[in-house]
Amino acid sequence: MDVPNVNPFAVVFVAAITLLCTNPVSGGVYQTSDAIVFEIDRTWDGSFPAKTFPLSQSDFVPIKYFLTGGLVRNSHIPTIEPSPEMISYNIGLHPQQGPTFSSWLHHPFVYGAYVAPTVDSRTGPTLKQEAKQNTACGAGPESNRIVNGEEATPNSWPFVVGFMKPGNSYVTCGGSLISETKILTAAHCFERLSMYQLSLMVVKLGMHNVGDGENVPDDAHVTRRISRMTLHKGYNYANAFNDIAIITMDAPVVYSKSISPVCLPAPSSDVDIYAGKDGMVMGWGVLSYGGSSPSALQQATAPIITNAECRQIYSDPGQIPNHMLCASTLSTSSCHGDSGGPLVVKSEEDGRWYQAGIVSWGYECANQAYPAGVYTKVTWLRGWINGNMKN
Repeated sequence: MDVPNVNPFAVVFVAAITLLCTNPVSGGVYQTSDAIVFEIDRTWDGSFPAKTFPLSQSDFVPIKYFLTGGLVRNSHIPTIEPSPEMISYNIGLHPQQGPTFSSWLHHPFVYGAYVAPTVDSRTGPTLKQEAKQNTACGAGPESNRIVNGEEATPNSWPFVVGFMKPGNSYVTCGGSLISETKILTAAHCFERLSMYQLSLMVVKLGMHNVGDGENVPDDAHVTRRISRMTLHKGYNYANAFNDIAIITMDAPVVYSKSISPVCLPAPSSDVDIYAGKDGMVMGWGVLSYGGSSPSALQQATAPIITNAECRQIYSDPGQIPNHMLCASTLSTSSCHGDSGGPLVVKSEEDGRWYQAGIVSWGYECANQAYPAGVYTKVTWLRGWINGNMKN
């Protein structure tokens, strides 16, 4: 008897939906008007609640299945709509989000069950913490230019963070501190992880040396876990469009000389607002394509070019949209492990460092055939950042 042909993608999709119906308990996934949000259940001390165990197979479904182009259709992800009592607490350009429970009845294929938070429990501690901390944003070293890259002075970039897996001696991705609980980073850093893998990641703040994972510990001043990840709803892993994410830590941090936020620039539709300026990029990424990772934080100057110049390098139609910016890699480049980290520019007016971009992609590292690294443009997506910093 002939065996019928089966579409392997259909098989995977059915498997994913089946797994999602097995009542996983390590968090929840839902969508808002502009984001896909992944929640991780934790107790007050950051540990997993007892109900988390035993783990379900659905805890190992890749996150990218829920994103644009993924196997789980957008209509299968519950939508959280604004509730009237929360709209008055909006921060930024978007209202506070609250659940419309009726929509959940039609979309059973989700992680766990969502419990509507009260406004006070979700925003109160953060707002009170911010009121106590008047630390200025954008602290950094005095030097304006580093040629070909070099080791940074310890804790001279207090907003830089590293994401690590416990027991590893390398940083998988970077990010920047933008509030006591929020990290700005790249969406592509987490697309291949499952909810379980995401729950194991830790955020290292005030770190210079990563250690060796065994005998020599890292020197981070603070370590936090992840409680929520918010990805841009328009992020597409096929072309890296809208490559931006906000990570919420499980507890606020106290600002100090070694830990403080980067400054965020004002929203702007000027495509080449930073063209001609020297940006600074820093991270623990590999020092060359296919090479080894450094043990200490590295920094380098990245001259920012116009989008028109970048489109001469990456010439496929639509490859460099307006929400991306590019920096020359003729002298140095960000590389694997630097993804998600900040590209910052020093303000001539106040001397602070403002985040211009988020390390996103490039062809290999410092490839002279493609001498530009590509970043997500923060000014272009500042409205999205404002709207998703509120919780």
